[in-house]
Amino acid sequence: MKLTAVMVLYKQAVEESKTYQTLKETLLSKKDFSHELELIIYDNSPEKQIETSFEQEDVHIEYIHDPRNLGIAVAYNFAWSIAAQNGSDWLLLLDHDTQLTNEYVQEISNLPVLDGNVAAVVPKITSNGTMISPVYTRYLRPLKGEQPPAGLQSEPVMAINSGSLIRVEFLKQLGGFNGDFKLDYLDHWLFHEIYAKHHKVWVLNVVLNHELSVMDYSQVSLARYKSILDSEIHFYKNYKKDLYSSYRKQLVMRFMKQVLLVKNKKVAMYTLNRLLNR
Repeated sequence: MKLTAVMVLYKQAVEESKTYQTLKETLLSKKDFSHELELIIYDNSPEKQIETSFEQEDVHIEYIHDPRNLGIAVAYNFAWSIAAQNGSDWLLLLDHDTQLTNEYVQEISNLPVLDGNVAAVVPKITSNGTMISPVYTRYLRPLKGEQPPAGLQSEPVMAINSGSLIRVEFLKQLGGFNGDFKLDYLDHWLFHEIYAKHHKVWVLNVVLNHELSVMDYSQVSLARYKSILDSEIHFYKNYKKDLYSSYRKQLVMRFMKQVLLVKNKKVAMYTLNRLLNR
């Protein structure tokens, strides 16, 4: 079985990435890894890496520098096109700060024969001791709900991108990744589409640690907040419609908390603007 992996970077040296460091220690160093592997390093940073030759025995590694910084959807679609050309069965999505383990590599190396209906294979992901992925999508605040067990998921779940294996044939059905979600909520859209198209997800019995990027209103720029909120609203309004009404009520509460607690009132005013202008 052939596997193409894509790791997306932004303003970080390849060798300093926790994902790349653990990738070298695990997947790239496994002589007994049963799959043919190709790795694409997609760098959205303004400046090109000084070192762009990453030699690894039996693994083809391609470095792509794209200073336009158009987000992860463009990077994933580039990798998907390569995966489709080289005959890969799966596309492995990676960001720069997921710690891969030998147990994870062993799990994907020894995957059971999965029905073609399984569109994604995902690990369990924890951050600061809390399982953050996968989660059931029936909850508006899924981290407070029950957690999916390992195995086949008939009930819809959502998983974060990093560490997920996506079936290349399923991506062909979708026509690739949705450019409307350049960065935020692309994972929500992808897993929504998996179940909307009557496919399923397989959860591995392995846990990876991930540095979850928590939105801190004192640190996040107004432009970044606008990007997150716009994608969030677009997803609930056009895809997760069953939760849209509840989501808007939650957004009202968010606005009130921002008025009281967030120093930059432009953040609260943007939330109010989006609430009033559907």
